[in-house]
Amino acid sequence: ALDLRLLSSFLAVVEEGHFGRAAARLFLSPPAVTQHIRRLESQVGARLLDRSGSPVVPTAAGVRFAGHARAL
Repeated sequence: ALDLRLLSSFLAVVEEGHFGRAAARLFLSPPAVTQHIRRLESQVGARLLDRSGSPVVPTAAGVRFAGHARAL
């Protein structure tokens, strides 16, 4: 079972394109959001976000996963 907090953090980063803004939106620290994303990626077995640029964007797997996450 996936933790809904992890999904919320993932969707916030996708929508904000930035870990810091996602953290502020969720009233969390940026390191907490980073940990949530790492745990989620570990659980699903795929890299969900491309962190190499600004803004942060979902990978192909992240785009597919975001659709499922929104449904939950």
